[in-house]
Amino acid sequence: VWRLPRSVQSSTSIREPSATTMNNRIKVLLTGSILAVLLFLFLFPERTIKLEAEGYDARFLPDETFELHWIHSIEKSEWYEVYEVEENAFLLTDRYFETFGAGVPHQSESEPEVTEEGFVKFTVNDTYDALYLNVSENVKTTIIQNQKEYPLYDFYEANTALEVKIVNTTLLQRITGG
Repeated sequence: VWRLPRSVQSSTSIREPSATTMNNRIKVLLTGSILAVLLFLFLFPERTIKLEAEGYDARFLPDETFELHWIHSIEKSEWYEVYEVEENAFLLTDRYFETFGAGVPHQSESEPEVTEEGFVKFTVNDTYDALYLNVSENVKTTIIQNQKEYPLYDFYEANTALEVKIVNTTLLQRITGG
């Protein structure tokens, strides 16, 4: 049987890593993983609805269906529209109003119906790249999404021109308002 001399055997033996070395490796791995996840969360773009008005920080909403509510300036009755978010556009699916009068639509893709709440429902199915609103407390411009109300007239001064559009933003952009 062939053997190495003892002096060579002791110098070539493999030592097992100490507990301290293993703990340090685990800490480095965990720290790196946490940093990678945080970078991903803060820098990965996500599709959102952006509300933008000159002189104001941008506001962001999830890219989910929402309702746009207001009081009609002539009829003085509530109107609202339902918008779904498609890839890069808003799809106006339904329009609801209480009374007929000046400026009230008269064509619907299906037979208009009256809801239990007394609104006339028109099916519309029109697509918009962006929505342009003039916010006013007089008409109580409000967005409702997932049963949460966003009274735009509380966020912006009267007659503020507001653009609502679909954008890809990072969490960092949403936190900083840009």
